[in-house]
Amino acid sequence: STPLPVFGQPSNPMMMQMGQRGSEPWSFITELRNDFDVKRVDPAAEKIDDDVKVLVVIHPKEASEKTQFAIDQFVMRGGKLIAFLDPYSLVDSQSQRNPMMGGMSMGSSSNLEKLLKAWGVSFDATKTVADVNLMMETGGRSGGSEQHPTWLQLTKSQMDKDDVTTSEIDSIWLPISGAFSGTPAAGLKQTTLLKSSTDSQLVEAMMAGFGDSQFLKNFKPSGKEQVLALRLAGKFKTAFPDGPPAAPKAEGETNAAPAKADWLKESKTETSVVLVGDTDMLYDAFTVQTYNTPFGRFAEPMNANLSFAQSAIEQMAGDSNLVGVRSRAGLKRPFEVVKKKEAEANARFQAEIAKLEQKLQETQQRLNELQSQKKDKNQRFILSPEQEKELADFQKQEAEARKQLKVVRKELNKDIDSLKNTVKWVNILAMPAVVCVFGIALAVVKSRKTGAK
Repeated sequence: STPLPVFGQPSNPMMMQMGQRGSEPWSFITELRNDFDVKRVDPAAEKIDDDVKVLVVIHPKEASEKTQFAIDQFVMRGGKLIAFLDPYSLVDSQSQRNPMMGGMSMGSSSNLEKLLKAWGVSFDATKTVADVNLMMETGGRSGGSEQHPTWLQLTKSQMDKDDVTTSEIDSIWLPISGAFSGTPAAGLKQTTLLKSSTDSQLVEAMMAGFGDSQFLKNFKPSGKEQVLALRLAGKFKTAFPDGPPAAPKAEGETNAAPAKADWLKESKTETSVVLVGDTDMLYDAFTVQTYNTPFGRFAEPMNANLSFAQSAIEQMAGDSNLVGVRSRAGLKRPFEVVKKKEAEANARFQAEIAKLEQKLQETQQRLNELQSQKKDKNQRFILSPEQEKELADFQKQEAEARKQLKVVRKELNKDIDSLKNTVKWVNILAMPAVVCVFGIALAVVKSRKTGAK
């Protein structure tokens, strides 16, 4: 169930006249169809069909109480739910860009607030997680690279190594992800699947949609690990103890309340719900690198995003044997030590920038004070000797600060490049070295056996 075009969009004459073409289903759906019978559920559905075992909800923006009641009753009858929520959907915001506003979009968030509240969980759909230890690096506009503190690249340290869903994966990308908080309701057990580092804080999701580089300037780590994905397991109680939400009265309808149909107040058996704080993690641009070949479209994973989602669905569907047979391991293994050094250096770098800007502000204020002391208005654009000295001092201080920043950046790049090269050569030479040692040891053993005969 989703309003996003995960199933693809067929072409039609109107779209073709506007220069737009249809789109293929997301790789997430394509992969699921290889293992499961996948059916589409209306995002505004008021009942979930009985043959649905695992319900995947992606970006349920503006979900009505009737739709939430349908999901609630699905869980009550023992159904398994996986919900991908989002404080700012990049995919949805792209489709909402308004040409009358210069192509700007107000963004798009999603939540299942009524259900989560009944389960003891909270998801602030206005906040996203910024983490200086997990910043993703992308190509910049000027040909260089840019780091995004709200685009998170998780490593094994941010995953539950003992859970079957996350034990075999090593890299997850979460562009503008929200966080969960709260204490599970009685009868429910929480397992944290994905989390941030302690060098993280919650920032305005809307601002992240317009660009997140400004968050580094005033970054203040919370010292707390933010929960990015979790599983709730146990017996759930309904979020609608008073019954189904009342239908709006039609014109001329009396005040007599209609009889309500029976509804489940507690799940019949123990079941599970998985909650993830991002939806863009399933989009092809953040999951696979695609190539057009003579044999068709080929997709190569860039991370373990799809492996995480597929493993979660397989586990919820009860195919535990399939999880053990089919590897869901990721292909990329980020340098955790390198990421940590980058975060530490960025903290030093931003401190230097803040110091320089403070010096600029103080000097400008002093210049304004000196200028206001002049009595001759005709000379207001001529610097006094005091002002010239003040300006010269500041220019000297500024040049020295910039020089120090350059040294810090150079040392940072030197350390990181050295560490990367060390890791690279260890990876390249480690296996041949092991083979050589094993071969020598085997030769020595054979030689001794031959000599003994």
